[in-house]
Amino acid sequence: MAERKVQSLLRAGASVHVISPVVTPCLALLAARKRVSITRRAYRHGDLDELAPARPGGPHGMRNALVFAATNSPETQKAVEQDAAAIGALVSAADDAGASDFIVPASFAQGDLLVAISTSGASPALARRLRRQLQLTLGREYRTYLRFLREARKQVKATVPDEAQRTKIFRKLSGALAMDWLGKSVPRRAAGDVKKWLAKVAGAE
Repeated sequence: MAERKVQSLLRAGASVHVISPVVTPCLALLAARKRVSITRRAYRHGDLDELAPARPGGPHGMRNALVFAATNSPETQKAVEQDAAAIGALVSAADDAGASDFIVPASFAQGDLLVAISTSGASPALARRLRRQLQLTLGREYRTYLRFLREARKQVKATVPDEAQRTKIFRKLSGALAMDWLGKSVPRRAAGDVKKWLAKVAGAE
C-alpha cells in the first residue's frame, strides 16, 4: 500500500520521505536512484516535526506537508495522526477514513487523460477494481487521441474566428468518428495529421 502511494506522489512531483523498518524492493530501488529518501526504522514521536517544513507565508504552526499513515500497527497509526494534527499537517490514515483529513482516489493516467475514482472511503478495494476495469477500457490509444485533440484545438482557435463554428468542430473532433479514425491510423501519423481531419470536418459542415 505504501509503495502505491509513493508512486502516485512521485508522479505528482512530490518530495517523498518514507519511515519504515522494512521496505519493498521497488521502494529500495527508488531510494537507490535518489527519487525518495528512507529512514529504515519504526516511526518515532517527533519525526514529522523534523521532516515537515513550515509553510512559507502560511498560518503560524502550519506545515507544508501531506502525511500518510500506512502501517499494520494501530498504535503507530494513532501516533502519526496525533503528531500530524499537532503540527498542522494534513493526514490520510489507510485504516480509518473517518480520522483522515483527505482521501486519495484510485487513479491512473493515459498521457493527458487522468482518471480518478473514489468511494468516499466506503470501499477502497472497489475503487481499485473499477480503476483496473477502466484501464482496460481507456487504453493507450487515448494518449494519441489527446495529443491530436490538443494540436487540433490550437489550429482551430487560430484559424476559425466564429465561436459557434469552433464549438461545432470541437464536438465533432471529440466524437466517436474521430476516435475510430485515430484507432485505425498509424499513431504518430494520426497525431500529426490534424489539418487533414480539420478539412474533413469543415467539409461536412
